[in-house]
Amino acid sequence: MRKLPGGDTLVKRVATMLWVVVLMGGFAAGPGSPSAAGAPKAYVGLFKDDAVAVIDTAQNKVLGTIAVPKGPHGLVVTPDGRKVYVSSDGASTVSVIDTAADRVAANIDVGANPHGLAVSGDGSRVLVLGWGSNRALIIDTATDRVIGEVPVAQPHNGTLSRDGRIGWVASQQQGATALVRLDLSTWKEIVRVPLDKTPRGLELSPDGRRVFFTLAGVNAIQVLDTATNRIVTQIPVGASPHYAPFTPDGRWALAVVQGPGELGILDTANSTLAGTVAVGKAPHWSMSSSDGRTAYVTNEGSNDVSVVDLASRTVTATIPVGNAPRKIAVQPGSGAAATPPAQTRAAAAPSGKSKSVTLGGVTYADHGTKDVRNLSKLELEADDYYFSPTFLRGKPGQKLTLLVGERGEYAAQHQHSRARHRQRHPAQGQGTGGRHLTGLRNTGCLLQVPRVARHERPAADRRRRAERGALD
Repeated sequence: MRKLPGGDTLVKRVATMLWVVVLMGGFAAGPGSPSAAGAPKAYVGLFKDDAVAVIDTAQNKVLGTIAVPKGPHGLVVTPDGRKVYVSSDGASTVSVIDTAADRVAANIDVGANPHGLAVSGDGSRVLVLGWGSNRALIIDTATDRVIGEVPVAQPHNGTLSRDGRIGWVASQQQGATALVRLDLSTWKEIVRVPLDKTPRGLELSPDGRRVFFTLAGVNAIQVLDTATNRIVTQIPVGASPHYAPFTPDGRWALAVVQGPGELGILDTANSTLAGTVAVGKAPHWSMSSSDGRTAYVTNEGSNDVSVVDLASRTVTATIPVGNAPRKIAVQPGSGAAATPPAQTRAAAAPSGKSKSVTLGGVTYADHGTKDVRNLSKLELEADDYYFSPTFLRGKPGQKLTLLVGERGEYAAQHQHSRARHRQRHPAQGQGTGGRHLTGLRNTGCLLQVPRVARHERPAADRRRRAERGALD
C-alpha cells in the first residue's frame, strides 16, 4: 500500500503491546478502490426519481445518480461488489449496474412489474419476483441471463440460500397468502406455509435455519424454523415492521419499524428486541455494512438515509439522497468488512494468503479500515497477534478511545505476559484499556493499527510456542 501523499509517519503507543501509525495527509485511493476514500459505496433506489443514488460511505455523501427505468423496486449488490441489480416495477427489466463505472451495463427482460430481488450468498444467482408475470425467476450472474423460473402467484419479496438452490418467496395472492419454499434445482414449489395476513419483507438467516419475515397489520417479526417449516415465535417491535435483515454474522437482525420511524435491533440468540434507534420518516429498508458495525436505513418519508452505529446505537449521519428512497445495498468493505470471522482469519493467516502492507520497511497484516470520524471510542479485535481493523480514518484533533477486545490464543498469551510487560514498560503499564489519540493537525488522517511486533513477545514465550508447534 502506498504512503499517503504529503504525509509523514507518526508512531505512538496507545495501549499495552499496541502501536498506532498515523499517516497524515489526504485520502488513499488505489486502483479499484470503491470510492475516493477507499470505502465501499452504497446504492439506493429512488422510487420517484427513477434513479439509483450512489453514496460514498466514507464521506456520507451522494457521489451521483444513475438513471434506471420507472419505479426502481428491488436492489441488490453481488458479494464481490462488482454488480448492482435493480428491478423496475414500471417496466419489465432488471438493470445491471457496473459499479466500477457506475453505469448501466445491461438490461435483462424478466416480464411485467418485477418487484423484489435477492442475491445468493455465493453471488452466483439473483432471484427476481415477477409480480406481474406470477413467477419467480433466477438470473445467472455470470451471464446475466434468466436460467429458470417457477410459477408463484403475485410474488413480492424473497430470499435465497447461500448457494442459490433454495428460495423463500412471499406470495401476496388474495385469499391464498403464503410463504412458499422453492427448490431451484428442480424448479418446483416444495413447501407452502399458509398465512392469514399479507407477507411483506423476508430474510433467510446466514445459517439457513430461520426466516425472519413481516406481515401487514402485525406489529411483530415472525420467526419461521426452516427444519419444520413452522412459525416458532414472534418478536414484538412496534407498529408496521417492514423488513428485518441479519447482520453478516447472524448475531443481530435490523428491523425497520415504519410506524414510530425506528430501527429495531433484534437479538437473534433469544429472539428479543435489544434496543431501538430513532431514524427518519417512514423508514423502508435497512442493510448493514459487511463488518456488521454500521446500519444504513432508507427513509422514504424524509428522503434521506440514516447511518447508524450499532455499537452505540446512535445515528451518526443523515444523508439526503433524493425522492422516495426505498431499497439499499452496500458493497462489501475493502478492509475489516471484507475479512471473514475471527476463527477463519486465524486459520488462514499461516498460509500466507492474507493481505499485507509494508510501512517504514516493516510488513504488517492488513485487517481492514474503519471510519471513526464520528466515533468517540472503538473496540479493536485482537486475535493471534494482530488487530482488526488495521486502519482507522479520523479527523484533525479528534480524541478516540481504543478498547482492545482479546480473543483466542492472544487473550491467553496476553494475560500471561501482561505483568512482565508492565515491568519492562512502566510508562505504558495501565492494561489494555483505552487511550486517546490527539493532536491530528492535518486536514485528513489515517491511523494504522498493525499486528503486535514479534520483538514485543518475550523470547521464552516464542520458544514455548515453537515447542508446541504453534504458528506465528
